[in-house]
Amino acid sequence: MGKQNNHNLLLKEEFKGLKLFLTLFYLFFIGFDLIYYYVFPYYNNEQIGLPSEGLGFWYHLIFIPIFFVSFYFIKQRGNVYTVKYLYLFSYIFIDLINNFLIYYGTNNDFNTGNAVELVFILFSPLFINKRFFWFVLFGVIGKYIVVGLALNSLIVLSPIGLYSLLSILSYILLTRFQSNLKAQLKVNNELRQSEQLAIVGQLATSITHEVRNPLTSLKGLTQLQKEKHPQDSKYYNIMMNELERINSILDDLMAIGVPKKMTYEKNNIQELIEYVSSIINHNGMEQTVSVTKEIENGLPEIECNSQQIKQVLINIFKNGMEAMPEGGKLVIKAESWKDNTIKITVTDEGNGISKENHELLGTPFHTTKSDGTGLGLMVSFKIIEEHHGQIQYDSEEGQGTTVTILLPVYQKY
Repeated sequence: MGKQNNHNLLLKEEFKGLKLFLTLFYLFFIGFDLIYYYVFPYYNNEQIGLPSEGLGFWYHLIFIPIFFVSFYFIKQRGNVYTVKYLYLFSYIFIDLINNFLIYYGTNNDFNTGNAVELVFILFSPLFINKRFFWFVLFGVIGKYIVVGLALNSLIVLSPIGLYSLLSILSYILLTRFQSNLKAQLKVNNELRQSEQLAIVGQLATSITHEVRNPLTSLKGLTQLQKEKHPQDSKYYNIMMNELERINSILDDLMAIGVPKKMTYEKNNIQELIEYVSSIINHNGMEQTVSVTKEIENGLPEIECNSQQIKQVLINIFKNGMEAMPEGGKLVIKAESWKDNTIKITVTDEGNGISKENHELLGTPFHTTKSDGTGLGLMVSFKIIEEHHGQIQYDSEEGQGTTVTILLPVYQKY
């Protein structure tokens, strides 16, 4: 719903710009010729009227059906963006024909043009579209080049030079508009994300007490069962560690709203990967997902918060497995990378991520899962950021996903 509203808002703004553009187009297109061919000759006692050799009044009347065609594009097909190109190409084509009819094969000096060309060049930044700007620039200047070559006239150099200079001004305005728009969008996105993070912090604070009470009971019961069944201590140790991780997750959720000081210790990345793999292995067997680990020998220990890195790896591994409900292969690689970093890549054979969802990865509450919360990746992104690392997604819809995590060996204190 939000995306549809944004799309409608963009269309509405484009339509406002288009209305202003069309108003100026007809005002300058007709007004300039009225002044040039009727008002000025009248006061200078010269011949009044359009050149008899050209299209005459048809030069202007042709744009009446073009107006109705543009109305069709807007109302019937909802295609606002096509109309400005329709007017640009129609004007260039019709003006070329008019110029050839007036000057080609005669000894008359080329002496024509229309102020509407200024509207195209100076008001193209109105649409904040560089492609349209380049079409306008090369279209208008190209028209004069074609006329100059056909008529063997150097007079066209004057409008070419003038429009080139005006295009520089127009391009500067367009660049400033785009830069300002990007800055505004970035600020708005950061504010929106801050608000969402604040909500998460408030929710985490309110539920932490309720969650930790039964969590304490579970830890006590697990410890009791471990003492009663020492032969299964391996599994109870994993349960205790996971309960501690749940407790750590609650701390991390609270830290989203109120950042806390990070503590780092040297850890063996291979041991962290093996530990997380052992946890998710049972889930992988249920989904007939095979996990392959390719870990470089002799990797240096990295300074990190082991609980948080485990949380990131579990989120990434789990997402990779859930992307393959019918089974597949999950490949986990770890290797030394440049600038004293460790590179971890996780590749699945799932359905991939659409471009639309790719842009929203790590956004609070954004999820494609029916039972997801959208917090897992958000927390993962924040943890990697706090470790001065990077997390990147490389994915195409239908071709699987590769997640790359870069972690520095040494932390900056």
